[in-house]
Amino acid sequence: MSSDEFGGILLRWLSESRSGTASALRDGVRSQAEAWGLELKEYADWEWMRKVAALGFIDVDLRADRWSVAPPVLTRLPYADGLMLLTGARTAQISARVEEAAQEWMELITVPHRPEAGEAPLPDTLLLQYEDLRTLQETAELLGARYVPCAALQLTHLLPQAALGPESAPPGGSTVNTLEKYELRLQRFVPVKTDDEDGLYRWRGADYARLSRVRRNGVFYAVERETGIYLELARHRTGAMRWRPEAAKGRAGIGRLFVDRYAPLPALHERAAVLCSGFPPSVSKQAQTRAYDNVPKALAEAIAASLQQNLEIMPRAVAATGGRTK
Repeated sequence: MSSDEFGGILLRWLSESRSGTASALRDGVRSQAEAWGLELKEYADWEWMRKVAALGFIDVDLRADRWSVAPPVLTRLPYADGLMLLTGARTAQISARVEEAAQEWMELITVPHRPEAGEAPLPDTLLLQYEDLRTLQETAELLGARYVPCAALQLTHLLPQAALGPESAPPGGSTVNTLEKYELRLQRFVPVKTDDEDGLYRWRGADYARLSRVRRNGVFYAVERETGIYLELARHRTGAMRWRPEAAKGRAGIGRLFVDRYAPLPALHERAAVLCSGFPPSVSKQAQTRAYDNVPKALAEAIAASLQQNLEIMPRAVAATGGRTK
């Protein structure tokens, strides 16, 4: 079997298993990669789990150390001219139904994931073409999935606001040996000896889990790491998001959302952006950004506002056939 099948086989196992611990899943990704002869870079197991969650295949609760497979869903991509995405659980039964439908009547587009060196391959993206909106509910039922008109746009109104969590105990005892503070200038966590300044901190807890806490006026509050970074960006009035409209005629309200790599989106925000195209973001090492395609301006603005960001609107992209920006 080729490495192209890695993501699909692992998704099949997740779909049939239905749930488990997040820590065991990370270990499983790495052990399966070793069995396939894949050499993963550091944190590639975590990145695989994060991307699979963003693509809508699984739901992850890191605080509870749990994952569960998401129900199979057929959903339209926003303003994508007759394209639907099939995501969620991909059991043997669902895969058989999809294969049979593709052979008989359904227009199926299978797009393999092309990982970079050191990455674990993701499951194929399955896109379906349609012409009549009235047939989508029946199509979903035939495939054993639930029809959702447009999951990305529905999430626009469900994005949580970046805010401090519950009050928490400060680091103490042996945990101070693992204490780190987020330095915005360096765009990363660095070891520190004390927690006497406001900011975002993390340390290893008693169970070796890494805890993230924000300090405000001497009081610590629990936060997810990604949310904590955006709270720090807001505190320092620093922007990390840009949106550029497409060049094609009639597509000015759709574009690419660029997010600086050092400020990863929280889980639900990233899922909203990823479900606009059905693909994980493209990563530019040179520009140090993640780029999400086919994102409506309204959704980009909602993501930014919920994370206390001022979205920068970039000049419209240059059309492929012309030399001027429209």
